[in-house]
Amino acid sequence: MSAKKENPDQSKQYANSGKFNARIHLHKTYSTNPYPWPLWVFDQFPKKDHLRVLELGGGNGLLWMANAERIPNHWNITITDKSSGMLQDAQRNLTHLGEHIQWSVMDAEKIHYPEESFDIVIANHMLYHIGNLERALSEIGRVLKKNGTFYASTIGSRNMAEMKELVKVFNPDSQYDSILGMIESKFSMENGKQQLEHAFTDVQLHVYEDSLSITDSDAIVEYVLSMNGLEEDKHVMSPQDAQSFKVFLEGKMKESNGKIHISKASGMFSCTNAKDAPSSVNPS
Repeated sequence: MSAKKENPDQSKQYANSGKFNARIHLHKTYSTNPYPWPLWVFDQFPKKDHLRVLELGGGNGLLWMANAERIPNHWNITITDKSSGMLQDAQRNLTHLGEHIQWSVMDAEKIHYPEESFDIVIANHMLYHIGNLERALSEIGRVLKKNGTFYASTIGSRNMAEMKELVKVFNPDSQYDSILGMIESKFSMENGKQQLEHAFTDVQLHVYEDSLSITDSDAIVEYVLSMNGLEEDKHVMSPQDAQSFKVFLEGKMKESNGKIHISKASGMFSCTNAKDAPSSVNPS
């Protein structure tokens, strides 16, 4: 079987953390939950010493930047990503952690570690980008120790619902709704449990309550532009339309006391590797 051809638009999307940071900025700056998402995610993990931890799709290292002072002694953390550019950004951001962290450019469908190598595996908002999710889950089960824990965060179908509506009203032909629909259909809060139960036991969903109250139209424009190429060759908005969209948003803000409210639906599944995971042989 031939390998899935990598989409050039998605490669550009994650060539470095530029577009990723535009999305992070919106959530970090305008979140109504005073307790930040990366801290909440870290709270879900056991805090025992001497654990081996693997993060898949670690991006720019945000999870570990936010929790640098909270990492237990003697954790051995391996951060992976398909994008060497993203990993380079993460290395720059996490230089101060020294020997706590190792790095590897890696596809979650082909994990380059032996069976039962890790106590914890983390996939933070990334499983919906994987082409062959069944294979990736098999690989995760393979490298996770018996009774180890897999953590997978994702979004729900109502996530950013008002953002979808804003883009649709501005441009009914935009593919934004289609992009999010593809993401939600792959792995979401609604369908993730069923998929995880094929490979793991004790699957539980933990919900993070939050919303956005946005006062800067530029932050929304940059967020929407960052979605171009996120899935397949789909595009949300051309840079040429950005100024008109900004004017449109500022009109909406005037109608609602200078703010735009955006609902969020985010959560994290935790599950145990208590089953005999099917072996997956990495091709050479």
